[in-house]
Amino acid sequence: MSKLGAALLGLSLLTATPLPMPAAAAAETPHHIVQSTAWGCHNKHEVFDLLFMGLSSSFDTKLTSALNHGRCVSFRQGETVTILQGTDSHGLVKVQRGAEPATYWTPVRNIE
Repeated sequence: MSKLGAALLGLSLLTATPLPMPAAAAAETPHHIVQSTAWGCHNKHEVFDLLFMGLSSSFDTKLTSALNHGRCVSFRQGETVTILQGTDSHGLVKVQRGAEPATYWTPVRNIE
């Protein structure tokens, strides 16, 4: 797949996300990870970079590297998270695991 094709695929995934929810409502209820392959990163821009790679052959290598270096994490399906910042026009949410101080950006499609 060409870089342009991967970028268009990533963009279409971002634009197909649900409408934003108010931040107050998001933080009041517990949320769960619904995707078995969900991941998130400390840096919002790293999430974008990975999403735009789409189906390219280097996606797995880049994600594995980010996971191994602690820049990104894998979430377990069913894991409870708190939404700290609701979606914006980019389709990402900022979440926190339990009492862990670290926060992660992940696509909203990973959250229920």
